[in-house]
Amino acid sequence: MNMQSFQAFDEKLKECMLEFQEFVFSPEKADILGARISGQAFVIDFFNRKILVSKQEVIDTESSDLTSAVRVLLLKYLLQCPDHIHETTNKLVTFREFSNAGALFSSFTTNTAKIIETTFSGNLANLKQQCNRLGGTLVETASHDISVRFRALHRIPIILNFNDREESLPANASFLYHDNADKYLDLESLMVTCTYLTGLLIHTH
Repeated sequence: MNMQSFQAFDEKLKECMLEFQEFVFSPEKADILGARISGQAFVIDFFNRKILVSKQEVIDTESSDLTSAVRVLLLKYLLQCPDHIHETTNKLVTFREFSNAGALFSSFTTNTAKIIETTFSGNLANLKQQCNRLGGTLVETASHDISVRFRALHRIPIILNFNDREESLPANASFLYHDNADKYLDLESLMVTCTYLTGLLIHTH
């Protein structure tokens, strides 16, 4: 993420925090989003982190740093809370299959799947180790060398499929969402969930 992107998310964070002042915390929203009420705040599980979101701040409960992009994502998860639970059909879809995702798809692929392919080509064992370290759940599959399920947010699991290189075939990676993910987050925020996960995977490599 370049400096221009960081500055853009800083501005979006200010806008989201301002909008969030009108947010009404309720048990109904907590149930829809899988959040827990803590006074005048929600606690949200974001991958393996617990994040406290209030009208004053968005902080990691263990005091670890949060980027502006992640703070914006979490605020939007609350701000865009639907009025009822949108159940998934359990159909898995690529980012490109979401409506209007075309303009972001190239950036999405460059910052997620291509990085995983480059980093872990010929290093399948390391990828498995990193996925396990991050709390991923192995999914039985005959189509991929490894398929792992992560929970970005309560309503947004992410599946990473990976086939290592062999002979003339290069490594191939793909990220999949449940078909209802765009009912809970906008496309830019969905992209951030995957770029964040990619960063976690290569950071511990």
